[in-house]
Amino acid sequence: MIGEEEGDINRAYKEFYDAVINFDNIELLPVKKSIGRIDPNNLNQNDEGVKRLDYLVDYYQSGLSMQIEAIFRGYGHLEILDFKNAMDTYDKIKK
Repeated sequence: MIGEEEGDINRAYKEFYDAVINFDNIELLPVKKSIGRIDPNNLNQNDEGVKRLDYLVDYYQSGLSMQIEAIFRGYGHLEILDFKNAMDTYDKIKK
Protein backbone atom coordinates (compact mmCIF):
# COMPACT_ATOMS: atom_id res chain seq x y z
CA MET A 1 0.00 0.00 0.00
CA ILE A 2 2.17 2.86 1.23
CA GLY A 3 5.59 2.71 -0.36
CA GLU A 4 5.26 -0.85 -1.69
CA GLU A 5 6.17 0.27 -5.14
CA GLU A 6 8.33 3.08 -6.29
CA GLY A 7 6.37 6.21 -5.71
CA ASP A 8 5.72 9.05 -3.34
CA ILE A 9 4.97 7.73 0.18
CA ASN A 10 3.75 11.18 1.28
CA ARG A 11 1.27 11.37 -1.58
CA ALA A 12 0.10 7.78 -0.98
CA TYR A 13 -0.43 8.50 2.72
CA LYS A 14 -2.36 11.72 2.03
CA GLU A 15 -4.60 10.10 -0.59
CA PHE A 16 -5.34 7.13 1.68
CA TYR A 17 -5.88 9.36 4.73
CA ASP A 18 -8.27 11.63 2.81
CA ALA A 19 -10.19 8.65 1.41
CA VAL A 20 -10.73 7.02 4.81
CA ILE A 21 -10.86 9.66 7.49
CA ASN A 22 -14.11 11.37 6.47
CA PHE A 23 -16.19 8.18 6.31
CA ASP A 24 -18.44 7.59 9.30
CA ASN A 25 -18.37 3.80 9.08
CA ILE A 26 -17.78 1.69 12.18
CA GLU A 27 -16.01 -0.96 10.08
CA LEU A 28 -13.28 1.57 9.29
CA LEU A 29 -12.59 2.33 12.94
CA PRO A 30 -9.50 0.05 13.14
CA VAL A 31 -8.14 1.65 9.96
CA LYS A 32 -8.75 5.16 11.31
CA LYS A 33 -7.07 4.29 14.60
CA SER A 34 -4.13 2.74 12.77
CA ILE A 35 -3.64 5.68 10.42
CA GLY A 36 -3.92 8.03 13.40
CA ARG A 37 -0.86 6.40 14.98
CA ILE A 38 1.34 7.35 12.04
CA ASP A 39 3.31 10.60 12.13
CA PRO A 40 2.67 12.17 8.70
CA ASN A 41 5.75 14.36 9.14
CA ASN A 42 8.03 11.34 9.47
CA LEU A 43 6.74 8.81 6.93
CA ASN A 44 8.93 5.80 6.33
CA GLN A 45 7.84 2.46 4.88
CA ASN A 46 9.90 0.70 7.57
CA ASP A 47 8.05 2.50 10.36
CA GLU A 48 6.14 0.08 12.59
CA GLY A 49 2.90 2.10 12.30
CA VAL A 50 3.09 2.14 8.50
CA LYS A 51 3.74 -1.62 8.41
CA ARG A 52 0.81 -2.31 10.74
CA LEU A 53 -1.53 -0.18 8.63
CA ASP A 54 -0.32 -1.96 5.52
CA TYR A 55 -0.98 -5.39 7.07
CA LEU A 56 -4.41 -4.27 8.24
CA VAL A 57 -5.37 -3.00 4.80
CA ASP A 58 -4.16 -6.27 3.24
CA TYR A 59 -6.48 -8.20 5.56
CA TYR A 60 -9.39 -5.89 4.76
CA GLN A 61 -8.79 -6.43 1.03
CA SER A 62 -8.70 -10.21 1.49
CA GLY A 63 -11.90 -10.15 3.52
CA LEU A 64 -13.69 -7.97 1.00
CA SER A 65 -12.55 -10.24 -1.82
CA MET A 66 -14.05 -13.23 -0.01
CA GLN A 67 -17.32 -11.37 0.58
CA ILE A 68 -17.59 -10.47 -3.09
CA GLU A 69 -16.88 -14.05 -4.16
CA ALA A 70 -19.52 -15.28 -1.71
CA ILE A 71 -22.11 -13.00 -3.31
CA PHE A 72 -21.24 -14.31 -6.77
CA ARG A 73 -21.43 -17.92 -5.57
CA GLY A 74 -24.79 -17.16 -4.03
CA TYR A 75 -25.96 -16.22 -7.50
CA GLY A 76 -24.64 -19.51 -8.87
CA HIS A 77 -21.38 -18.29 -10.40
CA LEU A 78 -19.04 -21.05 -9.25
CA GLU A 79 -16.06 -20.30 -11.50
CA ILE A 80 -13.00 -18.44 -10.30
CA LEU A 81 -13.92 -14.78 -10.34
CA ASP A 82 -12.04 -12.36 -12.56
CA PHE A 83 -12.30 -9.17 -10.52
CA LYS A 84 -11.45 -7.01 -13.53
CA ASN A 85 -14.76 -8.07 -15.09
CA ALA A 86 -16.74 -8.52 -11.87
CA MET A 87 -19.45 -5.95 -12.65
CA ASP A 88 -20.07 -7.39 -16.13
CA THR A 89 -20.27 -10.89 -14.67
CA TYR A 90 -22.61 -9.67 -11.91
CA ASP A 91 -24.94 -8.00 -14.43
CA LYS A 92 -25.11 -11.26 -16.44
CA ILE A 93 -25.87 -13.57 -13.53
CA LYS A 94 -28.28 -11.14 -11.87
CA LYS A 95 -30.75 -11.50 -14.75
